[in-house]
Amino acid sequence: MKINLSALIKPFLCFFIVSVISARELSAATPVIHSAPKPWWILPCKPNNKKPAERNVRDGVYNELVEEQVNVEEKATYNHIITAIVSESGVQNNSEISVSFDPLFERLDFHEVTIWRNNKPQNRLNIDAFKLLPEENELNKFIYNGTYSAKYVLPDIRKGDRIEYAYTITGSNPIFDNKWSRSVYLQGSDLIMHQYTTLLVSAGRKIYLKSFNLLSQPKITEKNGLRRYEWEDFEVPGISTNKFQPKWVNQYAHVQVSEYDSWAEVVNWGLRINPLQTKFTGELADSVSALKKRYGKDKGKFFRAAVMLVQDEVRYMGIETGPYSHKANSPEKVFKQRYGDCKDKSLLLASILNAGGIEAHMALLNTSLLDKIDTFIPAPSIFDHAVVVAIVNGKEAWVDATISNQRGEGTALYFPPYLKALILKPGNNELTNIRQSEAGKVMVVEKYDIRDEFSPVNFKVTTTYTLSHADDIRDDIATTGIAQIEKSYLEYYSKTYNKIEAVDSIMIKDDPKKNTFVTIESYKITNFFKRDSVNGKYTADFYANDISRQLPDVNGQVQTPVSVSYPYNMDYSIKINLAYGWDMENEHNEIKRDTYSFIGDKTISGNDLNLRYRFTYFKDYIPLSDLPTFKKDVKELKDDKLSFSFYYIPDIKKTPFQLNYLMLLITIIVACAFAYAGLRVYKTETTTVKYITGIPPALGGWLIWLAIVLVLTPLGLINYLASEGFFSMSKWNLVNAGVVSKMHKALLVFEVLGYVSVICFSAFCALLVFKKRDITAHYVKMYYLFMVIFLFLNYFFNAFVKNDFSDYGVTQIVKAIIVAALWTYYLNVSTRAKQTFVVPYMA
Repeated sequence: MKINLSALIKPFLCFFIVSVISARELSAATPVIHSAPKPWWILPCKPNNKKPAERNVRDGVYNELVEEQVNVEEKATYNHIITAIVSESGVQNNSEISVSFDPLFERLDFHEVTIWRNNKPQNRLNIDAFKLLPEENELNKFIYNGTYSAKYVLPDIRKGDRIEYAYTITGSNPIFDNKWSRSVYLQGSDLIMHQYTTLLVSAGRKIYLKSFNLLSQPKITEKNGLRRYEWEDFEVPGISTNKFQPKWVNQYAHVQVSEYDSWAEVVNWGLRINPLQTKFTGELADSVSALKKRYGKDKGKFFRAAVMLVQDEVRYMGIETGPYSHKANSPEKVFKQRYGDCKDKSLLLASILNAGGIEAHMALLNTSLLDKIDTFIPAPSIFDHAVVVAIVNGKEAWVDATISNQRGEGTALYFPPYLKALILKPGNNELTNIRQSEAGKVMVVEKYDIRDEFSPVNFKVTTTYTLSHADDIRDDIATTGIAQIEKSYLEYYSKTYNKIEAVDSIMIKDDPKKNTFVTIESYKITNFFKRDSVNGKYTADFYANDISRQLPDVNGQVQTPVSVSYPYNMDYSIKINLAYGWDMENEHNEIKRDTYSFIGDKTISGNDLNLRYRFTYFKDYIPLSDLPTFKKDVKELKDDKLSFSFYYIPDIKKTPFQLNYLMLLITIIVACAFAYAGLRVYKTETTTVKYITGIPPALGGWLIWLAIVLVLTPLGLINYLASEGFFSMSKWNLVNAGVVSKMHKALLVFEVLGYVSVICFSAFCALLVFKKRDITAHYVKMYYLFMVIFLFLNYFFNAFVKNDFSDYGVTQIVKAIIVAALWTYYLNVSTRAKQTFVVPYMA
């Protein structure tokens, strides 16, 4: 769960693959650009010279006109664009014309390139100025599709210019047999002041339309046997997308158009261009015969062997030019050349399985739309991937032939959550729900052995991958190599620990039958702790990084569902063995939502602290309605629940004593405040009691015990504050594991305030008792009530800061309540007390 190195190597492999593709395959058509008049069939577009408000202009440019007119009968699409440059940034980013087309079956005609400056046109159409460059936008997927870009870098473009150009692309892919399907977009990512789109078809041609997010309804007219659909809108706002939204979210206004009246028609088209084979020649025939001979009638083993043959021995690579954008190459050719794209490998696998007596079919799906594909009308153009579905011993099994190094037994294969597919099976007329397979999980155990603050820390990481995750790591290691994996892992940990070194090579335990994969890493970390030279404090921090990386930091501007890694099931443990042991309570945290869950546990066993974090996503996205809760949970997890820190001083006695002047100041202030208040109270004359002349009775009975308690309490508390280091900077800077430093300091201040107040209050009551003042009973009862309140608040403050719900604290509160109740009762009913405490203050 560190770095996917195969993704880093892909660009280099792509370059190599393209460099070895034969000139015959890449030069099937020489791209040419033509200059021609505008088509006769287009409608004139009424000009609209209205300018947008300055605040709505982005990047110094806006689209004055975006016009597209489509003639299905002529297989032609006319485009007319006018772009207004309003600032220097607009000049920088919009001084180039770029048009994509496939020269195998499309012709590109430019009609005009005009620069309007000061409302005067400049003809800039120069065919020779265009550069034709092959597009490589899919090479990272090992796909060469044969499309080209016609690029024209316009010279001398200035602020205030308007760039106008028009062109027509004529032709269509013959693989669709003159049947037309496409999505027509009526909105873009930037403001369009005038959007105009038409669709021209024969009145006798039956087409189906489905609209999405339309701003206005189309105008439909018929003339000369042609039906025209016309969409026109003004000041069309741009749609802002975000990096978090799922791929299936599409907020643009667009219309899907298709001539296919049912999924059955799409199925029949797919079966015609990609028929299954059961009889082979050459190497493929020999391999299939060998499989039959080895596995006989064991369909499960034959299925698994065929899948491994196609997945692991035929690499993923496609030359999808012309009709081969949708038509697969023959199984014999694919097997001989040992490469193919998704449809090539799927047709090969389905054909091998059928040859072995296993019913299997190709199936089409969309890796972005997933189950949302059922919101579209039937059309082959909405699919982007081909897979295989087979019936093995009566059980349905789905296979993505482009995945490598999948293991397990029988039909126990992981299949990505594509959710819906169209099975290319005769008679099929509907999309099929795909049963979701078990995805497995990743279990990480990081173990730290800490002997003392000076010795190197032994750090061991054991990661267990199951099912799909085992497939991924197995393929990653096969592609990248152990040496590179070890290097990347060490670099990953060195970002946290500067002085870390590998103790041994990564150990690997691969169980192909159970499809589990275990890696064991061993490291040594020196200078593990961070030490504060002033107070001798050592610190260490731990964090569940692997889980944190799967939690997106969604900002407040996002107003779409949020895509998340799915399937994702992580069990992440951090085990810390500390020779000094741990002084804290176990802790359990849990978050349960419809789309995700988190369980966090902190447990102590002797010198071992175990931090265990489990996080799971149940869906591939967070619904918009759940986003506020999700953002709150992510913040809580990242800021608190996934982290653990501890601070300690191994030998506090060796730390030089440094007086905490803040605590001393607090003590002085509280003592002075009590002295002042006590003096005022003591000198207050009481009028409710009349003093009878003579000597009051001496202290006796329980009053002697009361006097002893009131005298000893301050002495005991003073000893406690001193021995526990409340006035030492070491105590101030010493924070227990898992406690926030600011809260720790606040707790210390509160405790000193409370204990000093109790000392002063107790001393004052002792004075009243020995002076036999008439206000003694009242203030002794207040003293015990104050003691109960302080202990109660102190208990909950400790619980909040340290998560300390100890029984000792509860016992102290109960004792204080009982003592307070007993002394209150005694002072209320005791004749001795009433006869003893009768001396008023006399000025």
